[in-house]
Amino acid sequence: MSILRIGAMAITAAATVCAVGTASAHHSTAMFDMTKNVSLLGTIKEFQWTNPHTFIYIDVPNGSGGSDVYGIEGMSPNYLARVGWDKHTLSSGEKVELIIHPLKDGRKGGFDVSVKKPDGTLMYNLPHGPG
Repeated sequence: MSILRIGAMAITAAATVCAVGTASAHHSTAMFDMTKNVSLLGTIKEFQWTNPHTFIYIDVPNGSGGSDVYGIEGMSPNYLARVGWDKHTLSSGEKVELIIHPLKDGRKGGFDVSVKKPDGTLMYNLPHGPG
């Protein structure tokens, strides 16, 4: 093997290792407290059906007469489509109850466990159903 070919193989291997490390770190749930469930009652502000993760933005009334916007991460559209969701599952203005695993740092956000729609339908985000 030539030195040029060995060098190219080494660069390719290094790039692959870096990409795998980045991909697995991106899909980590380390920032969420997966041992806690928190209920949020509020109004859907926006539902983003995007890769690699869906996002729900919900207005939750606070104690001061206003509301706080929570950003809630969900599974991928591909996964959610296989368990009954689609890009129209949640609509702006819809009142829902979300169960989430909160962010560990206390910011207003978390990882979606389930959504209870106004008609009582429960939509689960996690593969194991209710967390």
